[in-house]
This record gives sequence, structure tokens and C-alpha cells, in this order.
Amino acid sequence: MRRYLYRCTVCRTTSPVCFGTAELEAESDHHRDALHSGHYPDGERIGEVDRNGRWYADMRFVIALHTRLADNLADIRDPKGHGARLWAWALSWLTLGGAGYIALWAMSIALTP
Repeated sequence: MRRYLYRCTVCRTTSPVCFGTAELEAESDHHRDALHSGHYPDGERIGEVDRNGRWYADMRFVIALHTRLADNLADIRDPKGHGARLWAWALSWLTLGGAGYIALWAMSIALTP
């Protein structure tokens, strides 16, 4: 399940976790209407976050890939949960490591004369 946050840097407030874009849009519109008279504050931020509340946009590619995979695995058992699940992180690293190993193995076979 995807998680979203709305962050207003003017008020220095962050919305509660939203589980859909419609819910996020309603939260951001309510904040703008209530505190900014409908105006869009400079530096506001809307984006997808992981189970720990970290922004995917701030992560490097491999870390974002690992985190997304671990979040999706953890969501199988607890779709609206928060926090890291050790088994999901371990399985994610094993999956990425195995995929890297298979890619290197396939390249070595393809490049041998």
C-alpha cells in the first residue's frame, strides 16, 4: 500500500500518513484553505514515503529499490502498518543480491569466447 505525506515548510507541519492520492489531496487542500487562504505556500512538498516516513525522492536508486521491495513484502502481512520489518528487509536484500549475481553470471557466460 502506498503512503503519502504533505509537508508545509512555511508552517513546519506534516500531515498524517495518507494511503491514497484522493485522501492526500483533501488533506493538502484543507491545510491550504484553513491556514493560507487557498494559496500554495513556497516549498510545500507532496510525495510518497516508506513505512518509516522517509521520502522516496530523497533516496538513492538502489536504496529506494530495496526500500520499495521491502515495503511491498511487509505490506503482504500488514498493509497499513508502519516501521521496518526485519524479515522483509532481509528478503529484499537477498532478492536484490540474487538478481545481481545472476546478472553477473549471465554476462560472464555471454562474454566468454
